[in-house]
Amino acid sequence: MERPGQVFSVRQIYERVWKDPVLGSDNTVAVHIRHLREKIEIDPSHPRYLKVVWGVGYKLERS
Repeated sequence: MERPGQVFSVRQIYERVWKDPVLGSDNTVAVHIRHLREKIEIDPSHPRYLKVVWGVGYKLERS
């Protein structure tokens, strides 16, 4: 939440979390995003906080 509204690419998220370059599929980040949504969202299928920006990446919103 240090940068609400800023969009982070899958590559940026992966490299910041795992401190390694992306190897293989970007699915790893998507799976972890889904798990986070299940924990923080009231309705994970309609997220308010952790949003996808299609073709770009993910962002956190304050609501």
